[in-house]
Amino acid sequence: MTFDEVKPEHVLRALKEYDELGGDVFLAKYGFGRATDYLLVHDGRDYDSKAVLGAAQGHAVGRPATHDQFSGGRTGAAKVLEDLGFEVVRGSSRDVADVGPVEAQAAWAAAAREVLIDAARRYHSITTYRELADEVQSRSGVTTSQLMHHWIGDVLLQVARENAEKSEPALMALCVDARGRVGPGYAKAVEATTGAPPSEPDTHAAQERLRCHQFFGAPDLPSNGGRVAHTPQVARARDRVAKAAAPAMRPPQVCPRCHMAIPATGVCDQCG
Repeated sequence: MTFDEVKPEHVLRALKEYDELGGDVFLAKYGFGRATDYLLVHDGRDYDSKAVLGAAQGHAVGRPATHDQFSGGRTGAAKVLEDLGFEVVRGSSRDVADVGPVEAQAAWAAAAREVLIDAARRYHSITTYRELADEVQSRSGVTTSQLMHHWIGDVLLQVARENAEKSEPALMALCVDARGRVGPGYAKAVEATTGAPPSEPDTHAAQERLRCHQFFGAPDLPSNGGRVAHTPQVARARDRVAKAAAPAMRPPQVCPRCHMAIPATGVCDQCG
């Protein structure tokens, strides 16, 4: 989403509204959570940067931007606000032990949804579990020293449940491991949200990725609707398996006299 119509005066109106309503009411009105990663600083006060930009869009065009239409990170709301001349600072991070596992998972799931929607809006784009884990901690401001595989699956399951509730394609399909494959949690999440596990998780994920690009409006999606594509690593592995399973092509027998191919009878038609 772009914010080409938003001017500094629209942001100032949003800030005034924030002050008049109070932070909690303002956030509830526009459907945003508390910003923990990037804060807008104005006249000595801190504001939730992403929510302010969403409201400013409403003042500019008559319809505010919702939380799932854009990201709040360094390349998202923070950059837009800085380009408009406002000061944006990095918020303080909190450890999962400080906020509790339930709040941490909720914050990570909200951030993961943002990251994956960003990927969905770029045709054939994917992210890795490691990249996602780092980005959700950065965006949410909630960090953990736990190994990624202990918690990222539960986060993606929350995202998958929200997708199912909203009749959306599975955003978790856009997240793969270093081999380009979906992890074991993918099939479990599909089963939990649809009632049946996929027979071929990587193929199922490839189909869901295309649906994500279509549903969330990737601007570079081809006019024909795009095509289902495995990750390059999975595609190469499937090609190797297919070649290994194909019967070996034997060179035809050739008559030593006329050098013509000998038929199945084993007798040259020319030389007898």
